[in-house]
Amino acid sequence: MPSLQTITLHGHPGPNPWKIALLFEELNVPYTTKIYTTPELKQPAFLALNRNGMAPVIEDPNKGLLLAESGAIMDYILDQYDTEKRITFTTLPEQYHMKQWLQFQNTAQGPMLQAVFHWAFVEPNPEAHASYVKKLRRVLQVLNDELADKEWLVGGKCSAADLSYVPFHSKLDFIMREAAPDVEKDFPNVDAWYKRMLERDTVQKILKAREEATKKLSFPGKK
Repeated sequence: MPSLQTITLHGHPGPNPWKIALLFEELNVPYTTKIYTTPELKQPAFLALNRNGMAPVIEDPNKGLLLAESGAIMDYILDQYDTEKRITFTTLPEQYHMKQWLQFQNTAQGPMLQAVFHWAFVEPNPEAHASYVKKLRRVLQVLNDELADKEWLVGGKCSAADLSYVPFHSKLDFIMREAAPDVEKDFPNVDAWYKRMLERDTVQKILKAREEATKKLSFPGKK
């Protein structure tokens, strides 16, 4: 890959921006991260980047592109920068099975954990919280069943599909607190899968960077 200019990742301590950072690390794409508090996301400086006032956003000087929404950003990074197919695929059905599990992360794992967090910390509501805890357990069961006879979701290798689950899963105990399942006991295939990803240097680097960013900012629910 020719020499690249540094991409700017605008993020916050929540999980979605770290999915993007993890892809950059896996693909050795140069990037820098700017971390915002939640109120800062609604200020004019950030709204000029994304009218929706949500992170992540990337600025890629290599392509002259400003892009928001984590799913769109992931697609873009994988299409433009995984030229050696390190964490993607060239073959059917793997290409679309990867997209399937990326979508499941974006529409199931992520939103369910966000809802559990919201009803626990932002607008405490025990009934709503219990409902989303139940839904999240169903998501974990789907993943556990899928991983029953394989190490990775798609194609026999760790791909972007697997890695997209790391930032949310890493905060499972923090978000769910007393409602957190015993993943090793209740969802052993998910537990083993996550532990395999923890063996990757890129994953360790991103989790450490996220913890450091969180310590610097005031974050709802943080003790």
